[in-house]
Parts: sequence; C-alpha cells; structure tokens
Amino acid sequence: MRINCLVEAVAQEGDVVVLSTEQSHHLARVLRVEAGQSLRLFDGRGAVADAVVVAAEKRAVTVSMGRGWLEPAPKVEIELLQAVPKLDRWEWVLQKAVELGVSAIRPMVTAHTECRVSANKMDRWRQIIRQAAEQCEARWLPVLHEVVPMAELLEEVSLFDRAVVGSLYPGAVSLREVAWGEPKRVGLLIGPEGDFTREEVDAWVEQGVVAVGFGSQVLRTETAAIYGLSILAHELRY
Repeated sequence: MRINCLVEAVAQEGDVVVLSTEQSHHLARVLRVEAGQSLRLFDGRGAVADAVVVAAEKRAVTVSMGRGWLEPAPKVEIELLQAVPKLDRWEWVLQKAVELGVSAIRPMVTAHTECRVSANKMDRWRQIIRQAAEQCEARWLPVLHEVVPMAELLEEVSLFDRAVVGSLYPGAVSLREVAWGEPKRVGLLIGPEGDFTREEVDAWVEQGVVAVGFGSQVLRTETAAIYGLSILAHELRY
C-alpha cells in the first residue's frame, strides 16, 4: 500500500532525508511503516516524488528519494467563501472541499453566523485540510484564510472572473444559466444555517455576484457547499 505524505519541501532524486518529527511519529507509531515501505511525498504546491523508507524510528523516519515531478495547477481556481456553520458541519465541509479541489477557503461571519472561532480552531482546521489532502492525493493544497466579517469579502469579489452566491430568494437563476465564459478564478458563496439575509444577498449582487438557486429543495449549508463545488468542478475543469 502506498502512503501519501505532505511535507514542507520535496527533495531531489537520490537524496536521503529525515522527515519532520510530526510526520515521522504519524508514520512510525500510527501507520507503523517499516523499511522498504513505498511513500509518495508532496508539498501541496505541485511538487511530488516517490520515496522508500530506509529506517523507521518513532521520531525519525528516513527515506530515500526517487523520481519526482510537478503536477500542474488546476486550470480554473475555484474558491469557497462560506459563512462558518456549526463546527462539526464546517469540518466536514473543509474535508470535502479539499477532495473537490478548491484553491482557497475563505470563512466569514454574517448576520446569522452562530459559530465563534478561536486560534486553536484554525490550527485544527489546517490539520483537517492536510489530512484530507493526504487521503485524496490533492497535490495543490488550498489556502485557508482567516475568518473575517462578510463586509471585508465584499471588497474582494471583484478579484474573481465570476462569482455566484447561493440564494433562496426570488430572482435566483440556476447554475446552468450563468454565463461562465472562460474564467481563471471563480468564487462560490454559501450562507450559514440561517442563510444570508435578503440585504446580504442584495449586497453581493450589487458587487456583480450572480444569485443562484440549487433546486426546489432547501439544502443544508454543508450540502449546498458540496453541491455547488461539485458542479463548478465538473463544468469548469473537465
């Protein structure tokens, strides 16, 4: 079984390197790797290489580097801008967003946001992202931005070639009706459990964001995020 390992940097072919203490502990004590185990190392920025375990101690796993290569970045950057829901749901969104290949995750606080975030929560979220990337072989790690008020993100949506906001209010169009063109950077905006207020949706629309609906049924916030990301990835990347 090949094991994926996210590392700070991928060494050159032929090098013998010792992995970080944290990574070594996980490999040796949790996964119980032994000499001869095949690994695939990646840095989250496209660099990937095969490696073989030379020695496995609980605080120092040594590997011999093999063939390396660079995985191209996604042709369209898809970013998730979401009001932070309840923590268990948010952690699930983070994991699935990585699996769906998002380029960045921008959590925000809106009128109906209930969750309050501390520094240790950000650390946990980064760990969830790293673990998800190892599991699904995501070669480009998404950037997790700090949690900010919605007003700050309103000022940044102009950076996207196209952005859409999930809306339950009249006037929303289907994702099929959006004129995508050939974008390089796309944003998907999702509200909290209580949804965006009408005023918040109007504020996004005033900035050029397209209000979209996700069908006749009301989706949970985490379902809406994955639904939207799945469609965008399929339509814009494949």
